[in-house]
Amino acid sequence: MKIIALISCGTDDSYHSPLVQSFIEKCAENDCRVLWFQSLSSNSDDTAHNKGELNIFNLINYEIIDAVVILSLTVLLSDVKDSVIKKAGEHNIPIISIDGYIAGAYNISLGYVDALEEMVRHVITKHGAKNIKFLGGSKGNEESDARENIFRKVMAEYNLEVTDDNVDYGYFWWSAAADAVQRHYDKFGSMPDAFVCANDSMAVGVCGKLNELGFNVPDDVIVTGIDGIPEGNTYFPSITTLMLDINSAGTTAANRVMQILNGDIAVEGSEKVEGTILYRESCGCEPARLSSDDNELKHDLYGRIDLWNGFSDSLITMSEAVTNSSSFEETLENIKPFLSSAWTKECWLCICDNFITDVTRIEDISNSSQNYQRFGYTKIMKHVIRGLNDCEFDTLEPFESSELVPNFKKVMEKYNNIMFLPINFRDRTIGYFALEFTRTMRNYHILRSLLHNISRVLENARIQSELKSVVNRLEDMYIHDSMTSLYNRRGFYQLVPKIYNRCRSNQTRFMVLSVDLDNLKGINDTYGHSEGDAAITTIADALLSVSDGEEIIIARFGGDEYIAAGACPCENYSADFMKKFQEFIDNYNAASGKPYTVSASRGIYSLVPPLDTSLDEFIKSADELMYYEKATHRKHHGYSRGRM
Repeated sequence: MKIIALISCGTDDSYHSPLVQSFIEKCAENDCRVLWFQSLSSNSDDTAHNKGELNIFNLINYEIIDAVVILSLTVLLSDVKDSVIKKAGEHNIPIISIDGYIAGAYNISLGYVDALEEMVRHVITKHGAKNIKFLGGSKGNEESDARENIFRKVMAEYNLEVTDDNVDYGYFWWSAAADAVQRHYDKFGSMPDAFVCANDSMAVGVCGKLNELGFNVPDDVIVTGIDGIPEGNTYFPSITTLMLDINSAGTTAANRVMQILNGDIAVEGSEKVEGTILYRESCGCEPARLSSDDNELKHDLYGRIDLWNGFSDSLITMSEAVTNSSSFEETLENIKPFLSSAWTKECWLCICDNFITDVTRIEDISNSSQNYQRFGYTKIMKHVIRGLNDCEFDTLEPFESSELVPNFKKVMEKYNNIMFLPINFRDRTIGYFALEFTRTMRNYHILRSLLHNISRVLENARIQSELKSVVNRLEDMYIHDSMTSLYNRRGFYQLVPKIYNRCRSNQTRFMVLSVDLDNLKGINDTYGHSEGDAAITTIADALLSVSDGEEIIIARFGGDEYIAAGACPCENYSADFMKKFQEFIDNYNAASGKPYTVSASRGIYSLVPPLDTSLDEFIKSADELMYYEKATHRKHHGYSRGRM
């Protein structure tokens, strides 16, 4: 079994779906599996979101790849293509390029160059056009520049001048092309004889804007396209174009991959898949469309509208569900049902293991965004959700990202392809979505919208999780002593009154131990404050070592003052507590090697609380016992009490 990596960008149903489907099916006939890495953005700019989407190509595991196929026309940023080419070269992996030239690769062209040349000749010789404007994709784009050069070449052959006013760019999109028409009209107040467009989508935009400005196509202005999308055939006027043999391109690419891997043909080569030029209404020739084409497109459009309506309703439902989520895990549970919009037999939502981090310090919330995954994917992917047949969902164990999906070998035995799509928030990587690509996957744009919404839901859940951690940390800091980690006075009075009132109501025994560290001032003055701090924490450790369960609350009330209070599980509990406390202190002093002895004055008060006695009165009784012992210690040892 051979593994092929397929690289592409964008969401063009009329281009990607038939080409990729025919490629995958032909590969499957030869026991070859396809891993399709797809950025859903057009990658024509350098925005943060675009960078995040393009990170999907860093997921490719070249150790398991036998060949790379690039849909070069869709990969508009050279950095992406160059990176894939470089890594494939480092692993001696052959490259097949469809619709764009790559040095050292096997290049399959789709006949655009010859078709465009014939198209320009046609509007000149057949229709007498002399003032012709070319609308390219984007300046600097390899394919767009190649088409512009053909236009300039043919115009020169007929001695027709090409100035800057004869060339503009519509970025392969109808609205941008319409803007180019408006720019021309604003400058000249008139139109050229013809617009030659680098694709049909721009041709449709040109026709629409011309009609809006009061110009008739083709009587006033001729318009041509070049890639044969269905909308160009059913638009009025129908667009003169090149009808590409997309299915043949996919099949041809699969055959060449097999031949290269079998050593039947050279790794480097080229060939052309021919298309058919259709001269339609937009250039003034005989219309070529059939009424059946209109009906088919209408049926398709109604189906798409129905899909979008249902999908929009599901997004509203998902938004309501995740809004009520109380944790990140609950958010994931609420996302599961909406993965069914992918229309696939099996899918996997995989999240980087550093996406959700524990924020234990306030400053961590700002640092967490700096440590966010931006390049590649973490070694381990977790929070893995698997969807089966659009209705069953489960959570899988974490796995290594180099494996791409859990149980990769078994998955490859089951399916002939897996598609990988990015999940990111701006340039921050969240994870990726993997699924089997089938003919039932109805709409790329729905899939793209689904993943964009999921990415925003996950990012919001991450932020809420970190904020919750910070709030918990602030609450914890509010009720705890920073030096000893004991409760402070606020924490004590937040917890102990409930225990005391329960003991008083139930008439069960309650205990208060008042402790005061002896000679803290003397330790500080003689040995330094660091030793004073050590003595303070020693008393805290002693109290913590004795307390058990949540019924005994230990607090530091001041510099050298402590209180332990809570319900007594048995009558002798308070005496045992005091004994164990003193044993800890004695053991510490015996082993510490310190030039001073840690000791404490104590007062313990333990009985069933009288119904008319408050907690503070109970504590006062323990304090009085502690002060009595403190006075005795001063008398015998001659040191001052020494407050901090």
